[in-house]
Amino acid sequence: MIVLRDKKDLLVAIDELKRSEKKITLIPTMGNLHEGHKALIRCAPMDTFKVATIYVNPLQFNDKDDYVNYPKSTESDINLCKELNIDLVYAPELDITTEIDIENRIDLPKFSGYLCGATRKGHFQGVYTIVKHLFSLIEPDYACFGKKDFQQLVLIKYIASTYFQNLKIIEVDTVRVNNIALSSRLSRLDEKTICDGQIIFKSLLKIREQLLKGDKFSEIKDSYIDEIEKLDFNVEYLEHRNNDTLETAENHLSNTSIFVACNVKNVRLIDNIQI
Repeated sequence: MIVLRDKKDLLVAIDELKRSEKKITLIPTMGNLHEGHKALIRCAPMDTFKVATIYVNPLQFNDKDDYVNYPKSTESDINLCKELNIDLVYAPELDITTEIDIENRIDLPKFSGYLCGATRKGHFQGVYTIVKHLFSLIEPDYACFGKKDFQQLVLIKYIASTYFQNLKIIEVDTVRVNNIALSSRLSRLDEKTICDGQIIFKSLLKIREQLLKGDKFSEIKDSYIDEIEKLDFNVEYLEHRNNDTLETAENHLSNTSIFVACNVKNVRLIDNIQI
């Protein structure tokens, strides 16, 4: 496995791959790899050259403390990538935002202002900037992204369809352990809080069941928020929205999901479930 820290070395490696006509799969991560990341890697097409990036993107953090405290484990992450047959790891040591010609004006789609975008100012601009940069550098044929960050996934598909039409986005199902959607931030929570956090996904399951029976989301939403908040989780949003546009679902279930974000002990957890 090749480990690169510098953009110039990465460009040389990618150029060699392109000349050999080898297909490339990109798995972008912010490190502190867990079973969810393993699922991303395992979904990469077998006959492709697999590139994983490990970089904590400062542009997508609207909370400085969240960025500073984001868990980092680069060396163990690199070892795990080797075990999972990644061919190349790009783990820049420096702030790569200095090498990006950041667009002065980014006209993001309307959906970027919903859900997480409503409270995380600049988050999706940061995601857009770094992901577009990595796509431009690596020129992958495939890229793997998880459904847990569903709004991000919709944005990634927008970037690909707008600027990289030959890029196929591989959507990977959310990995949960004991009903908890895996997140690198879980390492900052104690065992009891993680156990209590099972209520988030269990609530999504119950809501879906009620909707399929004919109940209206607007009539049951508040009771679920109350149940979650009894365990000291602050519900940022609980929404029923369209999968493609993220517009509010108006009493229809087809191609929709339920989305939730909660804050507990300065850690933000998100999850979703498709109807």
